[in-house]
Amino acid sequence: MDTPAVDPADASRALAALAAEHWETSLDESPQSCTALGIPRGLDRLDEDDDGARARRAARWEAHRARLEQIPPDGLAGEDRITRTVLHRILTESVEELRHRGWEWALDPLAGPHLGLLEVAERHPLREPSDAEALVRRYGAVGKALGDHEANLRAGLASGRVAPVVAYQRVLAQVRAIVATPLAETAFGQAAGRLPAAWSATDRARAASALVEAAETHVRPAYARLLQFLETEYAGRARHAVGVSAIPGGDAAYRFAVRRHTTTTLTPERVHEIGVEELAKNEAEMLAIARAEGHAGDLRSFLDLVGRDRRHRLGTREEVLERYRSICRRMDARLPEVFKRLPSRGYEVRPLEAWREKDAPAAYYFPPALDGSRPGVFYANTRDPDTWPTFEFEALSFHEAVPGHHLQIALALDLDALPEFRRHGRFTAYVEGWAHYTERLADELGAYTGPLDRLGMLAAQAWRAARLVVDTGMHALGWSRGQAMDVLKRIKAGPESDVANEVDRYIVWPGQALAYKVGQRTITDLRERARRRLGAKFTLAGFHDVVLRHGALPLSSLEDLVRLWEGD
Repeated sequence: MDTPAVDPADASRALAALAAEHWETSLDESPQSCTALGIPRGLDRLDEDDDGARARRAARWEAHRARLEQIPPDGLAGEDRITRTVLHRILTESVEELRHRGWEWALDPLAGPHLGLLEVAERHPLREPSDAEALVRRYGAVGKALGDHEANLRAGLASGRVAPVVAYQRVLAQVRAIVATPLAETAFGQAAGRLPAAWSATDRARAASALVEAAETHVRPAYARLLQFLETEYAGRARHAVGVSAIPGGDAAYRFAVRRHTTTTLTPERVHEIGVEELAKNEAEMLAIARAEGHAGDLRSFLDLVGRDRRHRLGTREEVLERYRSICRRMDARLPEVFKRLPSRGYEVRPLEAWREKDAPAAYYFPPALDGSRPGVFYANTRDPDTWPTFEFEALSFHEAVPGHHLQIALALDLDALPEFRRHGRFTAYVEGWAHYTERLADELGAYTGPLDRLGMLAAQAWRAARLVVDTGMHALGWSRGQAMDVLKRIKAGPESDVANEVDRYIVWPGQALAYKVGQRTITDLRERARRRLGAKFTLAGFHDVVLRHGALPLSSLEDLVRLWEGD
């Protein structure tokens, strides 16, 4: 019997309905994500991460995937086909991720629940008195949130899936600091100081009192209980082997992480080989600058020489911020040269929060709110300002702000015709690959001030190549933390604490660091192939437009789109 033809309009409508349902349900399941996105939903709730919540999410993902597979791709065209491919990948990987039970060893000094709750307190909107009432209820839920986290970790102690010692030590220090900090100096206490002056004095006083009382009654005891758990039950139980392959099922978990973060079928072993090759190329480029500057020694001695030069250091936190801001302003003016469209939402350069900076890298980016209430933010780490070499600032600015993360992520938010889940896509290989690609793009534009600023760019390129080596080294090849640090020290001119923070980040987030170089290589290879095929018809602005106008994608989908643009 012949299969009935699929009505393209029916297929498109069914896909749009499923995509919208997926997004709406995702928001319902993560009120904290809503707050981060600037969506006023679930303001009185926190995310749930217990067995029941995970089971509900898994059932929803399975049901949505089954419905999606009833929509044949042959009945779809254009963006609809992309949407189906992307949604199927997200649902499939979400289900698979749960099988590896990552919550059981999730002591995370970069994005753990103990820090995420501080972010909620900082970003919770306070526009109306009802918003303050909602935040009070959120404070009341902190005990369950941290209690669930503790229960997850206790399950890991039973199963042998425990966190590495470096993660344990950092989180323990963070929780101790939170508990020891006077309430008024924490984000939980400071929320009372953010109440709008436009409210009546009575409303402000009532809300401030309720927030302080809720923080004292619920938040502080919850953190104290978590601290006690870490200091007693977890003490001496964390693993000394840094690689995730050391825990039960860890090898499979890492191979999944490699596939998910790179959106490729590359094995850890092949990724390691690529890293070794790329690192050698980058080190040779850096050494060429050293030779051009008259240095006859090896690369490490040149980096030590320029690293000690006080002309490349700043004295204050504000000087660090202003240097980043001036770099961003210069690049802002250059963007129309190679981009057809620019984002409608702006960005700012701000210092990293004091409670985060000690364990954080040099910088990171946070997207703007959908409703325009908050711009994108390039957060710069200003701790110990005279330890950051200024010749690394330009590459970092181009990566985190423009033409890197802000331009790409804010442009995606402007793509109103796409399903919401695609406007907020976070495929790491695409997002980080794009930002890493733009460091080299800036070099093509002549945006680096001098040879040492180019050295900083090449050091950033080498750093991402080294990540392929050390991440796979630790998680698949049995390397120690010291071995990983030794590789990074070969190419780093900044403080050794930055090397330690970065290596510990790779230990805590297996596979994430692989995305940058893999994504950059793919985008660069696609560009050069398109240049060869299109010849005189090729333009950088045209290439960038096809890469950016569909939101974040798996690399295979991006390759398909570029092929279509070339006329295949």
